[in-house]
Order: sequence, then C-alpha cells, then structure tokens
Amino acid sequence: MRTRAVVRNAVRAIVSLVALAELACGRAESEPRPAVRGASPIVVELFTSQGCSSCPPAELLLSNIARNGGLGDRAVAPLTFHVDYWNDLGWADPFSLPAWTQRQHDYASALHDDRVYTPELVVGGAAAVVGSNLAAVTRAIQRAPAPAVLAATATWAVDTLTVAATAPADADVWVAVWQASTQTEVTRGENAGQRLASDRVVRRLERVATAGQQSTAVVKLDPAWRAGGAVAFAQRADRQITASALLLR
Repeated sequence: MRTRAVVRNAVRAIVSLVALAELACGRAESEPRPAVRGASPIVVELFTSQGCSSCPPAELLLSNIARNGGLGDRAVAPLTFHVDYWNDLGWADPFSLPAWTQRQHDYASALHDDRVYTPELVVGGAAAVVGSNLAAVTRAIQRAPAPAVLAATATWAVDTLTVAATAPADADVWVAVWQASTQTEVTRGENAGQRLASDRVVRRLERVATAGQQSTAVVKLDPAWRAGGAVAFAQRADRQITASALLLR
C-alpha cells in the first residue's frame, strides 16, 4: 500500500511540473470545453462587505456551499459581490465595486424590496434572504426552480477566458469570473484586527450574448487570480436566472 501511495504521489508531482512548464512556455491555453458534468447549478449571489461585522458568518456559509458544490441535493454556484457603500465607514473593501452595489439595487427593484443590506443572498435572481441565516438560505435554495442547462463552452488561457454561448430567446447570457480563497488583513472599521477569508469573489461580470443570439466573449483575467473559476448564466429582464453552466478551468 505504501508503494502505491509513493507512485501516486510521484505521478501527481510530475503532472504538476508539466503544468508549470506549460505555463512558463505560454502554452496553458485549453481546448474549448463544455460545461462541467450535470452542472446547471442554482446561482446564488452574496452581497457583502469587509466593513460589515455581520458578514463573516455569511461568507463562511457561502464558502462551505462552494466547497461542497451545493446544499443538500441541490447543485449551487455561489458568487460573492462586495458592495462599496460601507467604504466610507472606516475600511475600503479592496474587492468592492460600484457596479456590484448597482446590481444589488437592481435586484431590490425587481423584488419590490425597498432595502439593500449586507449580508444579503439572492437565490436564482428570484428570492432574497439574510445570507448568514442557514435555515432561510436552505429553504430558498430548496424552493428555487432548477435552471436549464445553458449551451456554453469555455477556453481558459493564462490571461483570458473565451466563452461561447447561445442565449435563450428571453434572456441574455452573462459570465461571472471568480477568485477563490482570498485572505485580507483588515486594519480599520467594524472588523478591525481580523484576517477575513472570502471565497468565490467576483472579479469580472460580462455579457456574452444577448437574448436569442449566439456569440463569443473574451474576458481579460489577472494571472494572480489563482484557484478561480467561472459560471455562465442566462438572466431575464425581470432578473430571474433561467439557465446556467459551470465552466471548467
């Protein structure tokens, strides 16, 4: 048994060295690949901030969902959007963008909710709950309709992601690129003195195809976003997400 383990470890080491060599030679671009098996996951979006003391428990819950690939028997693609409206209260979240705040406001309008808050979790674009409330999150995910499988392929390179997709007749296709397993030393604000972990941090959100069209988008990547990934999804004007595809890297 020990000999087999040694052989397996040696093979893994060789594979890792080959991958590093390909990166060094600039040959890390993949072939176009379809969405990962069985993956038309429910897209869940956590609106959060490193300046919010109520957010770390929600971040931990989302990270656990990401690690397990879902919740219960439901496949889930969790995304984290860091909003910027906490930034003037002591700590400027380095992952925050005004566009993510606007996305949360768009959901509030679509869901006829006059509040935006953190941590808020939006499930399938159709329901919102407190992101740290496991029972509420579980109910919302279990009640969410299963998205259709989105026709999409991905080609990953060191600094680009090329996504080709066919959009349904009533929804645009978007791709969200995330960075995984980030760590930040927070020195001010409500979480001062803490080292905050955040997972599935969205770094790019770009339209791939408009409703009823087939198109391709090239998304620029930062090679520093290691251990990342992406999900493509079809979203209607009413904000509901009707199809999705988890994209292999």
